Amino acid sequence: MASVAAVALTLTACGGPGETGAPNPRGLEKPVLNVGVVPVPDSAPLQIAQQRGFFREEGLTVRAKPIKASPEATPMLLNGSMDLALLNYVSTFTAQDKGAISFKLVADSYQGTSNSFALLTGKDSRIATPADLRGKKIAVPAVRSVTDLLLAVRLRTAGLDPARDVTVTPIPLAGMGAALRQGSVDAVAAVEPFVTGVQNEHGARRLADLVTGPTRDFPIAGWGGTARFAERNPKTVAAFQRAIGKALRVAADRDEVVKAIPAYTRIPAETAAAITLGSFPATLDAARLERVAALMREFGYLSRTPDIASMLVAQPR
Repeated sequence: MASVAAVALTLTACGGPGETGAPNPRGLEKPVLNVGVVPVPDSAPLQIAQQRGFFREEGLTVRAKPIKASPEATPMLLNGSMDLALLNYVSTFTAQDKGAISFKLVADSYQGTSNSFALLTGKDSRIATPADLRGKKIAVPAVRSVTDLLLAVRLRTAGLDPARDVTVTPIPLAGMGAALRQGSVDAVAAVEPFVTGVQNEHGARRLADLVTGPTRDFPIAGWGGTARFAERNPKTVAAFQRAIGKALRVAADRDEVVKAIPAYTRIPAETAAAITLGSFPATLDAARLERVAALMREFGYLSRTPDIASMLVAQPR
């Protein structure tokens, strides 16, 4: 198994095979798209669409632009240097709630499944259950992130108040194993491939699944941009939706996702084959995303409940 350092993610900022320019017979408003991609398993549908020529079939050239996390895309979406991006729903709804940007979501991309996010503790720790974390320190990739939210729900299920009974501290995913080994934290809340990496490198024990019960099949990320872009480029958005829709149907086959991941990340093929992957919903459904918003409101992430339906661009027929 590759080390956690080796699975630090990267992405080549270019189009895929066959995406180097195309005529515009469909009259697309913007046939060349700059799309922000976080090089994690969530983004696999875009890579599949590139590899299979689905964008080219729609008259699109897609230039993948690497971003570390979806909040990084917000200023670029606002200034027009980026057209669409992979957006995790927690940060997207947070930004919308703050009035920083008006988002439109055009396609789903990734959904958590059992053990794709997990709570881990040290191999010699006496902590046996999440309830034993009272008074302990837990690492998350970022506060008020999707992982932080999943952790909060799991702690409450265990009878703890996540705001009072534990201390949550942000630590980059690549540093979680070392923090656990050194004893600077008592547990870590991580996402694949880091869940598997921390276990294999540091002997960490899986304490709890974070995608279970109230967070079962939890929506994680989708593709979107600004309302202004969607309104000005309806044919372009519809073409992108059709191409990604084809890729999402391909992504229902885990083997296809495993083959795609090493092409746009530094996750080796053997690691991609071993990690727990989420799923790739083929449709963008308001009711599913409202689950995310409801939990965010419940745990104080949002000042008001967003109108999710108004944020979705209808799927083309």
